[in-house]
Amino acid sequence: MPAEHGGRLTSLEDLLTIGRVIAERDPAVTLIANSPLGAAMPVWLAGSAAQRRQVADAVLGGAYVALGITERAHGADLLASETTVRREGGGYVIDGEKWLINNAAQARFVCLLARDPDRTGMRSLSFVLVDLEELPAASYEILPRVPTHGVRAAQIGGIRFHGARVPASALIGRAGAGLELASASLSVTRTLVPVLSLGVLATALRCCTAFLAERRLYGGTATDIPYVREELAAALVDLRAAEAVARACARAPHVLPDLVPVTSAVAKYLVPKVVEARMRKLSVVLGARSYLREGHWSGLFEKLRRDVRLFGLFDGSEPVVLSSLAAQASCLDAPADPRRADALFARGGPLPSLFGQDTGPFADDDPVTAGVEETAAVLERLGAAHGDGVLCRAAAALRAAAARVRTEARDALDPRSLAGQQFADRYARLFAATCLARSAPAADGPPAPWLGSGISALLEPGRRMPAGTARLLWEDVARLARPGTEPADGPAGLELVAQGGESR
Repeated sequence: MPAEHGGRLTSLEDLLTIGRVIAERDPAVTLIANSPLGAAMPVWLAGSAAQRRQVADAVLGGAYVALGITERAHGADLLASETTVRREGGGYVIDGEKWLINNAAQARFVCLLARDPDRTGMRSLSFVLVDLEELPAASYEILPRVPTHGVRAAQIGGIRFHGARVPASALIGRAGAGLELASASLSVTRTLVPVLSLGVLATALRCCTAFLAERRLYGGTATDIPYVREELAAALVDLRAAEAVARACARAPHVLPDLVPVTSAVAKYLVPKVVEARMRKLSVVLGARSYLREGHWSGLFEKLRRDVRLFGLFDGSEPVVLSSLAAQASCLDAPADPRRADALFARGGPLPSLFGQDTGPFADDDPVTAGVEETAAVLERLGAAHGDGVLCRAAAALRAAAARVRTEARDALDPRSLAGQQFADRYARLFAATCLARSAPAADGPPAPWLGSGISALLEPGRRMPAGTARLLWEDVARLARPGTEPADGPAGLELVAQGGESR
């Protein structure tokens, strides 16, 4: 709940920290607990003072809010929405169905995106705030819960309206501004999707390490096998890289709101993708235990692997998010001051309010990747000074990736084409790798041993980590098997508190 409305939320960075710790226990709990912020985002961004007070009072009293955007027949194609909201008398009448809604059965309020039947095109959609307690029972019905493969504790269902009447004051923001408000709302909620992935990977890595450190094979433990050590070390590198990207992107709505169309897409697309790929590799290392629902940690890994497959679908599927990022290509051709992005990579401290910031649909420039040359030069100097050849190679890869992405950005790519999607993937990886490089603590000592490998893994997925790096990281990985510890170089405040057990 935003502090402006009686809650204690002042920072998405803090929410990332708290949500990550909860998600290490069970990502479904994080998803459910975060719903008042995400589902009510249209109200927090554009609602009237009365609407904000009404929703805030209800949520602080324990009520739920649901976000009704998607439909069974149209998915993310919002302009094809069939649910209508038509002006009649002194209010509005709603007809139609919204589907795959979190907390639909528990919600008191629904932030509903619907189409004006008398309008067409981009200005045909509006948001209305529906108070279900004020509707006659015959004017709506809650649809049955939809069973899901993962995150089974989440209450995902739908709602259907039959001539439901709401007052004129139910309109959120301006009539016809629903599409842009949906975009602005999703830009914030997408920023928080990495919370779920980070929690899952942290717990999965600890789960695997704890088992393999005790598993006796070939006269030793499984962790004596070089391949096993390399895969576990690579998972730690992915976790560190994902943390850095998620943290920088979580600060963007506060300190660099004009870049949010880029940062939210990068966070939403890349972090779940990296984590899901790593979970597949960890399942191979863990072996049969990755498929069992009993035994080691009560089969927790199998549950987490089911959960992680859902995160990439939240708040827009991969093609949808890549298309939105590809549409930002012009920002790469605009001059930008890299120093404007410095605040993204600071740690802690008070942040400007999340609400009231001016976030448009397109970024004017990109100060993060504008500093690639300087960032690569710093990496090269560090690598040369400390004999870190991996870091030097990562610097070269960063330069090459930037040159390619900037060249492609000048082409007139259709964001929905295969070429547009591939460009967006490369842009996301360049942006994330630059975030990781710029987030590394500045110090006189040697760089973190995972830094070069982390940058390379983002830019060149599938490339194996050097065996020497895995050896350097092994002590950090081994600490994961010991309760209450956090590997060295981890971000402050992201304690790995999950210790396994039978939680679901």
